[in-house]
Amino acid sequence: GSHRFVSSIEISPFLSPVASERSQLRIATIFSAIQWVMIIAWLIVGLMVGLIVFGVDLAPLIAGAGLLGVAASLASQNLIKDTINGFLIVLEDQYGIGDFIDTGTWSGIVEGLNLRITQLRNSEGKLITIPNSQIGAVANLTKSWSRVDLNIPVDYDTDTLAAIKIIEATALEMSQDPQWQWQILEPPRMMGIDDFSDRGLMIKVWIKTRPMKQWNVAREYRLRLKLAFDKAGIAIAVPQQNISVRGDQ
Repeated sequence: GSHRFVSSIEISPFLSPVASERSQLRIATIFSAIQWVMIIAWLIVGLMVGLIVFGVDLAPLIAGAGLLGVAASLASQNLIKDTINGFLIVLEDQYGIGDFIDTGTWSGIVEGLNLRITQLRNSEGKLITIPNSQIGAVANLTKSWSRVDLNIPVDYDTDTLAAIKIIEATALEMSQDPQWQWQILEPPRMMGIDDFSDRGLMIKVWIKTRPMKQWNVAREYRLRLKLAFDKAGIAIAVPQQNISVRGDQ
């Protein structure tokens, strides 16, 4: 029922597709976060109305509830921390349902979020439940847009300019392919030689994608680039070591 309610909310048609998707995730996140608060509030209101109907004097109960609330707050400081941090996560839109996040200890897709807990589904399919008070610095890998960041190792003996042209042309060709065009937001950026490493020249390329699409785009690009390298006779570099052996002389 809640999923149908969220999906039925209309998003402004003037927003870009990425902004529209983000708004939908934001609405789902807020609804999920406040849903349990609404349930508790309705239960309290229903209980009070029931007591009034049966003629119960509420004044002593309210006074007792105040004392009980003070005692409960002292005994549930972690719960209060969870709630405050959960409120800030939702308010600041640090992440939402459907985002892929990395907390340093846990990583995965946010499957559930309320003011007390965050639930992540990791790559192994495990559902990880984390109290919000244990979430500090968090990396959101899928907010608004994502990026393929590839360092491609090329042998030092390779024609470097030819390799750079193939890397750039392959990325550009893929970005214009109707099957992949909608997933790639901008023309790929050739960043050039990023490092001289033991694997060879490291040539960096950036491809800006829609949220959550960077992994699929990266896999397809690697396949296309390997085929293009094979056709041009260019080998992907492997780690090498030079060993010098000296005799007694």
